[in-house]
Amino acid sequence: MPHLKHLLAVHLRFKKRLLQGLRDYDLMPGHPKIMYFLFNNEGCQQKDIARNCYVESATLSTVLSNMEKRGLIDRIPHKSDRRAYSIYPKKEAIPVYEEVVRKFEEIEGIAFSGFSESEKREFRNYLIRLENNLGAAGAE
Repeated sequence: MPHLKHLLAVHLRFKKRLLQGLRDYDLMPGHPKIMYFLFNNEGCQQKDIARNCYVESATLSTVLSNMEKRGLIDRIPHKSDRRAYSIYPKKEAIPVYEEVVRKFEEIEGIAFSGFSESEKREFRNYLIRLENNLGAAGAE
């Protein structure tokens, strides 16, 4: 399983660098990817976040409650489904979001240092194939 070792190492190193780089913002492990998704999908529902950020619904409820208490998001009752909420990032979260994006870009630059543009595209395509293979195998 040599490939698995490297996939896990990349994931863990990325996560560690990201959280270390954002420690001044006191973000929890799931916050950066959820914030990134919310700023690009304002008004989405919890099920959308769970599906796109690969977070279990029960875990996501706790994360969103924490983010709401910290003043990063608003949960507004959905207009047509009283059991659901539309989730919006607060304007006070914009500086945090901007730093998340900056850190994502910085880490990506470090990770792809020395890669040509065609190698980056090829790698992205491999990652998409891996993701699709795992999704098709029922791993989601």
